Amino acid sequence: MTVIFLDFLERLRGKRLMLVGDSMNRNQFESILCLLWQGLPNTKRMYETHGYKITKGRGYYVFKFEDYNCTVEFVRSHFLVREGSRINGQGNSNPVLSIDQIDKSARRWKRADILVFNTGHWWSHGKTARGKNYYKEGDFLYPKLDAVEAYRRAMRTWAKWIDSNINLTNKLVFYRGYSSAHFRGGDWDSGGSCNGEIEQILSGPFLDNYPLKMKIVEEVVREMKVRVILLNVTRLTNFRKDGHPSIYGKSNLEGKKVSTRRQDCSHWCLPGVPDAWNELIYASLVFKQLSSAFHI
Repeated sequence: MTVIFLDFLERLRGKRLMLVGDSMNRNQFESILCLLWQGLPNTKRMYETHGYKITKGRGYYVFKFEDYNCTVEFVRSHFLVREGSRINGQGNSNPVLSIDQIDKSARRWKRADILVFNTGHWWSHGKTARGKNYYKEGDFLYPKLDAVEAYRRAMRTWAKWIDSNINLTNKLVFYRGYSSAHFRGGDWDSGGSCNGEIEQILSGPFLDNYPLKMKIVEEVVREMKVRVILLNVTRLTNFRKDGHPSIYGKSNLEGKKVSTRRQDCSHWCLPGVPDAWNELIYASLVFKQLSSAFHI
């Protein structure tokens, strides 16, 4: 496998690979760093340019691979559209999401040669799912807007920005699809669990689960002028109920008492499932070169 990672690095030579999205894309970002690190003859020649360690709190990282003059970067953008705030009638600050405006971090996106986007998981959380006095277009704040419709409009805002700002003669754009969670008996904030899972799902209705959000992504990508490569990993991840950290998080690593009350059944262990997503990116780079060579 080391030969493959060396070839991956060679294909990234002189380029900036940027992953943009939520913590699931940070999970994929960590995976690709680990994979490429394995291909380095001298691992000290890879480093974060600001000296940062990867944490949940920081939203921007640039890892330099000195011998290949390339970077692998992560830009946090939960929704790909602009998060903001408003002052309500009581003088308090409330969050809002401008679904017709691209995220402020888009100024960084323009600098990348290869972009990998995602959004999805935050659209089912609290205020985002409820949609009350939260979604905004122009100066109009919707008293109530369905989260699915808001997601569709946000994705179209992202697509419009890509179509207006990305030139595919020297750039490549991926959208990585929704990654399945596997909570038993609740959700991430209501006692859902996945500890003790050691086998994949090999049959049953869950394997056919395909979120409406993914149908919206397919629809939006199909309508775009710029060709975006859709990494549709949803059904691939449906199988892997055994692949999540569950109770084995930061507290466990620090030797603290492990709690089973709140488990992580959304993100993925590494090595693990996100490695396959990055292998798909590598395969796409290989195919792109072959397509150019043979005029496919």
